[in-house]
Amino acid sequence: VENQKMMLGTFSPQAEPYTYEGEEETTPAGMFARGSYSAKLKFIDDDGKNYLEMSYYFEIRKDWPAV
Repeated sequence: VENQKMMLGTFSPQAEPYTYEGEEETTPAGMFARGSYSAKLKFIDDDGKNYLEMSYYFEIRKDWPAV
């Protein structure tokens, strides 16, 4: 289980959307890291207002079926 908080900065309103590209993270390797995982992503401002909440799932496998 991992919990990570990251401050993105201050953004004023503008016509074009802002983009943010976070640092790449390394996925653990080996048979103990394999399995199904779930994650939750939230964008919350300093006042506690939630702008986005997203849940997603992913798998780490040694072999993937051919398509």
